[in-house]
Amino acid sequence: MEQFVALLEHEHLLGDRIFACGAAIAAKLSKLTVGQAPPLDKGKWISPPKIDMLNHHQELRRAMAFYVHLIDHFADQVHLRAEEAMISVAVACGMDPKDGEWVINQHNQARAYWNCLNVAWHRVADGDDDDRWYALVDFQKCLEGFVFLFEAHAIRENFQFYEKAEQYIKDSNDALVLNIIQHSGPSDISPYVSMVGQMEALLGIPSPPPS
Repeated sequence: MEQFVALLEHEHLLGDRIFACGAAIAAKLSKLTVGQAPPLDKGKWISPPKIDMLNHHQELRRAMAFYVHLIDHFADQVHLRAEEAMISVAVACGMDPKDGEWVINQHNQARAYWNCLNVAWHRVADGDDDDRWYALVDFQKCLEGFVFLFEAHAIRENFQFYEKAEQYIKDSNDALVLNIIQHSGPSDISPYVSMVGQMEALLGIPSPPPS
């Protein structure tokens, strides 16, 4: 196995923990909002149920805030951009660009989900009571879509795409790609690993032992 593949697959292990947190957040939001859809009858406005996220659901709110910080400052900068740089090197080494097209398309789909999550989060955090219920539903649905897609995305990368890229990236170019990956995003990701651990604790998910 080339070194760049080993590093990217290792990053996927942290991604698996982030996916699990996302699924747990979505499940908790579903329980919070289920069966409470306000009726819309003959154009008459009926306020949705008031959900006090600050006082009654602090742990969930904090987990959501950690999740938003991770998608804004870690996921794209550290992993997705590194993979896309690796794809460029693989193409330069002879790989057909079409072999990496699905990866980039799904990365852009993830970014679209993250943008929607950011908007929904601002509506939860700063919006009014008549919008907050809808914002929570939007946050839940976008999170479910992202997690569903990227759990499969990571598996397909591990067992299909990385093997394809390895066929073209060899020897000195392996070192080149490894260097690119190691310089994508912050040089030290331990604060983000700690943040994932705190999010797991808030959601009641056991963290793996330190490696």
